[in-house]
Amino acid sequence: MSERTLRACDSMADYVCTRMEVTPSADAPDFALSADPPIRSRRVVVLRLVRTALSGLVWFAIVVVLLGVGAAAGSTAVWATDAKVPPQVAAFLRRTGVAMPVRAVQVEQAPVKSGLYDRALVTGIYDRASPSIVEITTSRGERRGSGSGVLISPNGTVLTNYHVVRDATSIEVTLLDHTRLVATMLGRDPQGDIAFLRLEDAPPALQTLTLGDSDELRPGELAIAIGNPIGLDRSISVGVISGLGRTLRDGDRPMRHIIQTDATLNPGNSGGALLNAAGEVIGITNAIERAAGRTGFGGIGYAVPSSSVKRFADRLLAGEHIRHAWLGISGQDVTPSAARELGVTVSRGVAIGSVVGVGPAARAGLRKGDVITAVDRAPVETMDAFGAYLDRTYRPGDRVTLTISRGSETIETMATLEPWPEGDMAP
Repeated sequence: MSERTLRACDSMADYVCTRMEVTPSADAPDFALSADPPIRSRRVVVLRLVRTALSGLVWFAIVVVLLGVGAAAGSTAVWATDAKVPPQVAAFLRRTGVAMPVRAVQVEQAPVKSGLYDRALVTGIYDRASPSIVEITTSRGERRGSGSGVLISPNGTVLTNYHVVRDATSIEVTLLDHTRLVATMLGRDPQGDIAFLRLEDAPPALQTLTLGDSDELRPGELAIAIGNPIGLDRSISVGVISGLGRTLRDGDRPMRHIIQTDATLNPGNSGGALLNAAGEVIGITNAIERAAGRTGFGGIGYAVPSSSVKRFADRLLAGEHIRHAWLGISGQDVTPSAARELGVTVSRGVAIGSVVGVGPAARAGLRKGDVITAVDRAPVETMDAFGAYLDRTYRPGDRVTLTISRGSETIETMATLEPWPEGDMAP
């Protein structure tokens, strides 16, 4: 295992461990196709709190974004009674059935120095926004979980992360006044980690938040996260937008256009709001990255951008299951050394490393070693930009013209994009 592979549990059999990759920036080192490449991506460990019948309470890393909290019945409860444990945490644990030893409660909050932000602005945003943040509690057989959500319509539509409610047999939403309502799944985008819920018997005129324009964000702008970390309802943390356009990977499945922030996030924040200085929702918080040997928040958090929500909002409200376009290749950016090895004259594009045997690329005649230089005459610069362009521009069933450099030849071929397979396959 690489030293840059971070795992929450290296040897304990009861732990569930998966890994998520973050695609690096364009200034990552170049390498040839045949050489043993240096590490080009970080392993991201994200946390979820769970209790199983076999092992009691454990922390475990789970695919993509689980900053939610979960529990299952079956072992003797050891309730936290230490004075350092907030009473809200103890009440939440008792309500959800999570058993936690005293020293297991670790909610990290990065210190905020006075003068780094306008206190009146932030408190005003919190006062306006916090009533629209809800707690989501789910059941999955014997296992129970918790996360956050955002009210986005006065008739009771809730926006959250898909992983918060994935495979749930029941969903309950708790409002500001502690009213608990049953919710049902309305629409979902598993690859984008977005879900819309509908509240049953919702009270009239619920207070809602507005979706802002995440495409207008710039690094350094104010970022305010509000959610329910470990049952601490409507907790706020303040930071900045640290980066834009990040790509996270759930196995081979990419999640694109992700926002990076240093606003503190902890388990239970999944599905909560990331707000701008106008109090608009510009992201839905969903993941954190940890440094090796650390627990808790390490200063790098992620959020699904509001632009991804807006793109599919009408279809999600109609109850649709969103499927993203898939070509069926893996590849890497073309570098001078890779171009020499492949015998091509192009200096940019995507060098195909593998072709899924039953995918659209294979049917279009693409081969390992081909270099994709354009799609529908639009130049292709990098693998990440190519994937993002396909994702934003096309839908399953669309036909695209790919310009290919193969040795000294330039070839054009048509490919019909398909829905991303349910299992893990190459992009």
